[in-house]
Amino acid sequence: MTVSTQDYLAAARTFPTGVTVVATRYRGGFHAKTVSAFTSLSLDPLLIGVAIGKDSPMVWATRASGVLSVNVLRHDQRRVAEYFATPSDRRALPAPVALSREGTGAPVLGDCLSWFDCRVTGVVRGGDHALILGRVVAVRAGGGRPLVHQGGAYHALSQEQELRS
Repeated sequence: MTVSTQDYLAAARTFPTGVTVVATRYRGGFHAKTVSAFTSLSLDPLLIGVAIGKDSPMVWATRASGVLSVNVLRHDQRRVAEYFATPSDRRALPAPVALSREGTGAPVLGDCLSWFDCRVTGVVRGGDHALILGRVVAVRAGGGRPLVHQGGAYHALSQEQELRS
């Protein structure tokens, strides 16, 4: 049985995911990109994984710097997600959120639901994507509801949905 790309995408879009901004430092600046393919991989050691298109400048910048942050967006940060989903050469300035540096020097979003500051432990090719693996060296968790991506659109969980769970 052969699965078409369209059928695969139709099925994959039914799965809701959180929305993150992945960032790394590079040549005195930073690269950042909206990513929904993020996962916690291990508790011992503390590891995360992020899948990014293999030809993205984010992949080579992360390899070069050896550090990255994963910033989990709140329900009210759709504008931040859209900003970092836009190619960097077409983004208006300034960014809609402040960036700071933590332990590794990777830029983190000061105002987000949570962030993970990581040292890159490996980059594995997986088809047309690269899986970037990171060892977590610092975290911060805040309060609020997450921004969710499902069916090609951003959504926010309602407080009522949270209470029912």
